[in-house]
Amino acid sequence: MLKSAWIALLIFQVCLFRNTVGSIGDKSQIYKQCVALCLTRNCKNETIFKEQPSLSLILLHWSCKEDCSYICTWKTVDSFVSHGLKIPQFHGKWPFIRLFGCQEPASVLFSMLNFYAHWVMYRKFRRKVNGTNPMFYAWQYFSIICLNGWFWSTVFHSRDRPFTEAMDYSCAFSMVLTLLYCMLLRITYKNNKAFVIITSGYLSILCMHLLHLWSGKINYGYNMMLNVTIGLTTFAITMLWWYFNRKSHVYLIGWFNTLTVFVTLLELADFPPIFWIFDAHSLWHASTIPLTVLLYRFMISDCRYLKINYNKLHI
Repeated sequence: MLKSAWIALLIFQVCLFRNTVGSIGDKSQIYKQCVALCLTRNCKNETIFKEQPSLSLILLHWSCKEDCSYICTWKTVDSFVSHGLKIPQFHGKWPFIRLFGCQEPASVLFSMLNFYAHWVMYRKFRRKVNGTNPMFYAWQYFSIICLNGWFWSTVFHSRDRPFTEAMDYSCAFSMVLTLLYCMLLRITYKNNKAFVIITSGYLSILCMHLLHLWSGKINYGYNMMLNVTIGLTTFAITMLWWYFNRKSHVYLIGWFNTLTVFVTLLELADFPPIFWIFDAHSLWHASTIPLTVLLYRFMISDCRYLKINYNKLHI
């Protein structure tokens, strides 16, 4: 657990560092002069274009100023590279090629695939398990939370706005917290007192976090720190449970949490996007797709196991 705490602290520090360091690209004179010239040539004002923009820009509500920022980003990158300088970041992010109006196309694609994976496995879960199975409604609730979370992840990576950012952060937190909630319900199954305490704690933490997030008191670094802390707590509890239940299907959730911690290390990587599309964050999104299958296999197996052993289980 001490090692886990140090890992959490390291990730927290890295996240804070990302938040506090300014971006060289958008502070450069090349970029500033380019944006000023583009606004004069292409825009009636910061919102309206002088000429009709493409349909994708209209559908995703790109303003003229934002389009100028995108155009000037690449002119600045070309200038930096031609002078032998490192590729700069802009407004805290690496430059990405815009596809169909989407700002981070790889993250959009992999978020959509995560949504699809959850939807397919959720339908399989409903076919294999029903309301007579213990824990059915808890895991169904978790599935809905995940579908909602990956929907907003897709929206946020398509268009980074204050609203979509807040929705992405809040939904990501709700997914991590709800998994811990469901695992605690499962481990303390048939304990009515524990159910009340765990559910009350879950709702309190969720509501408090959402209120703080929407009031602007939580930034990316702090939100990431909370997610990591809850994730490591889930990992520790699950591994202990796996240790005491090694002969059953519990290994599925054990490996899911182990692999989740492993692939999350991708979030520590920081490099310019490969082909200007694939960055560390998008690759992390890609790595979570197959893990969804592992998680739902556990959910299905465990619900069946509980139904068969309903009167025998004392965990």
